[in-house]
Amino acid sequence: MPIRVVLGLSEQDLDYFRRVLDSVWKHNQKRAEKELVDGARRLLKQASKVGAPEYVRSRLAELEVLCTMLDDSEWPLEDDDRNRIRAALGYFAVAKDMIPDKIPGIGFLDDALMAELVARELKPELDGYRSFCEYRDNEKSLRGKTQVTRLDWLAAKRRQIWLRIKRRQQDGILRYSY
Repeated sequence: MPIRVVLGLSEQDLDYFRRVLDSVWKHNQKRAEKELVDGARRLLKQASKVGAPEYVRSRLAELEVLCTMLDDSEWPLEDDDRNRIRAALGYFAVAKDMIPDKIPGIGFLDDALMAELVARELKPELDGYRSFCEYRDNEKSLRGKTQVTRLDWLAAKRRQIWLRIKRRQQDGILRYSY
């Protein structure tokens, strides 16, 4: 019989985890982006390989979206946004974390918690990128051959989404920056 455990974190608890992320970023900010992305993807593979619980895998899935966002040449990120994502991935690229991953059942709990925090902090970017990918996929299948080039319609959509992301950031959705 499955057990459902609900974890409530106070604002002070969340501040602690934000400080941990900030500390890890200060330690890792000189590391190459590829190294951070590869490290995060290594964690994703490890969690999948050992059969991490669903609550972990569902939260870690957001990391793959962030990695893909950094790799996507059709989604150019401004330096500030790229650095925020790199900072977020830094925690997952480090092999040593708060709870050793080898502990069955709970080894990835800290990773899931941090991934949840990161996904909340980067929600406008994640939502925007998902919208862009959906638009790109739909347009690719709908447009076929037209006089408007792929670069034209992608640039227009990127501008629209980035304006929305910046507006949400300015409206105070994000309380924490790296």
